[in-house]
Amino acid sequence: MTEHNKRDIRCQDRLDIEFDNLCYCPPGKKVKSSTQSLVLRNVKGKFNSGRLTAILGPSGAGKTSLLNALTGFKIHGVTGSIKINGKERNVSKFRKLSCYIKQDFSMLALLTTKETMMLAADLKLDSGISKQQKKIIISDILEILGLEKTVDTLVQDLSGGEKKRLSLGLELLTNPPVMFFDEPTSGLDSLSALQIILHLKSLAQEGRTVVCSIHQPSSQLFEMFDDVYVLSEGQCIYNGPNDSLTKNLEEEGFHCPIFYNRADFAIEIASGQRGDKSKLIDKFNSKEVDIECQQEGDSVETSRLNPPQLSTAHNIKETAIVIEKDVHVASSYPQPLWRQFLILTKRSLLCTLRDKLCVWVRIVTHLVIGLLLGAVYYNIGNDASKVLSNVSCLFFFVLFLFSCNAMPGIMKIPFEIPVVLHEVLNNWYSLKAYFMSKLVADIPVQIICPTLLVITGYFITDQPADGSRCLQFWILCFLIGMIGHHVGVIFGALISSMEMGIFLISSSNVSLLLFSGFFVILKDIPVWLKWISDISYFRYAFEGVMQSVYGYNRPDMKCPEIYCYFKSPLKFLEQFSMTHAHYEYDALALLIWIVILEVLLLLALKWRVYTSK
Repeated sequence: MTEHNKRDIRCQDRLDIEFDNLCYCPPGKKVKSSTQSLVLRNVKGKFNSGRLTAILGPSGAGKTSLLNALTGFKIHGVTGSIKINGKERNVSKFRKLSCYIKQDFSMLALLTTKETMMLAADLKLDSGISKQQKKIIISDILEILGLEKTVDTLVQDLSGGEKKRLSLGLELLTNPPVMFFDEPTSGLDSLSALQIILHLKSLAQEGRTVVCSIHQPSSQLFEMFDDVYVLSEGQCIYNGPNDSLTKNLEEEGFHCPIFYNRADFAIEIASGQRGDKSKLIDKFNSKEVDIECQQEGDSVETSRLNPPQLSTAHNIKETAIVIEKDVHVASSYPQPLWRQFLILTKRSLLCTLRDKLCVWVRIVTHLVIGLLLGAVYYNIGNDASKVLSNVSCLFFFVLFLFSCNAMPGIMKIPFEIPVVLHEVLNNWYSLKAYFMSKLVADIPVQIICPTLLVITGYFITDQPADGSRCLQFWILCFLIGMIGHHVGVIFGALISSMEMGIFLISSSNVSLLLFSGFFVILKDIPVWLKWISDISYFRYAFEGVMQSVYGYNRPDMKCPEIYCYFKSPLKFLEQFSMTHAHYEYDALALLIWIVILEVLLLLALKWRVYTSK
């Protein structure tokens, strides 16, 4: 790589971060005084550009909470003064100039390294940059991170260290002046951890402000950091240069043994194993003020500083309000909405085509089940003596299409949601664009699957070969499959546990199945329970299928026996209380259900984004 290209990725803007009286109270937790333990309490500090800073502390000290507050990923219950280059932080603007890579950073497993970088470049870089320029930028970044040999490797096949470095590469695309990392070496071997910190060091030397929490670093790793910030029970006990850590601790009576890991020594002090640390807390934290963290209905939760305790408290309180307002300001995205939609749809289609379980197994399963139905119910569609068996066959179409399309959603979406949350909160694209892409990307599979099932199962079982009836039957199969897909995606978006999601889908649809008209004839349903039948999408799908097969004055069926009670299709519809049903109304009811489920999906996604803050 030439020297010219190296300069291309250098950071042009230098941003110093300074915070004071920063407090964090988890939403829903009431704290009446400063003597009670908060996650963060009156911490102050400064992170300088061109420096690699480590945040140290035992588990539960507040390292991740501090990062969440500084990045703006947590806004509920956060107060205090956060300044960028001496000016109060604007959250929406700051997010565009910074990146935050969490410990559990997620990427789409079925994209290659090159595809992941290119799609991120399409979303994050200005639309005026040509495709060839993007390729050059990506090539340079991959070379810097040592990933040039993995360009065609799927993300799921990358090692832990390679995934960490790829996550760095995604953020280097926009060359942010501020970078936050939550335990970037977690789960890595010593060599991979060293490589990651070396990369972070080089990023800081190029002028960026690089801050990362670190858990029990080795002596070699710890020496690579320029500055150290040590947390203990939500309060700071040291903030300053790495080489001054031991000196400052000795001034307060903490003497580090010779050849002892200084990072371990600092963590032991923070844990209270080395004695009283109150002097360090008084030295490196803001003056104590009363904090009241309270929940006000469904409004945004904020912590308020009590003005009488501190002369600057009034200004700090105003800062907290400004922070809360700024985060809700509509921010622009690198790409317009329509282009976000196209890029996300392309990405989703790529993943879909490579997903063997959720796509190819589904397609093969529909084909196999169609053939199995044909074998079990061979030539009974026009046999008046086997009408009841044929009804079971038709109802199985409905039940199978719903179930087979609901399960992939509940299994796939929980793994995709963390990726979406990270990208939306980092301002890559809007939630609306992702929502629309999800509606469109699965449509090809939703068309192919019922088509294969109808071609095999419908015709082998000798259902009416009339073109209009066949089309009506296929439309209902498509609609119930879409409903199943939407239900699965909604549960997957709301519930992270796949096992819990599968259980809830099954249990929540039992009542709708019971009142579908198959298990209990509609006229026999008690009046006070009839409303369940009126809202059951299984009822409208089953009723519509019955109309498409037996309605519209279908001629009498063949009767191979002496007498067939249901030789007339009209008599059969009367038995099931469906003579007054209309196919158009049933199809419309299913369409309305799809619209309702789409609205619920959008609300579910917004809820996940809101709660992640």
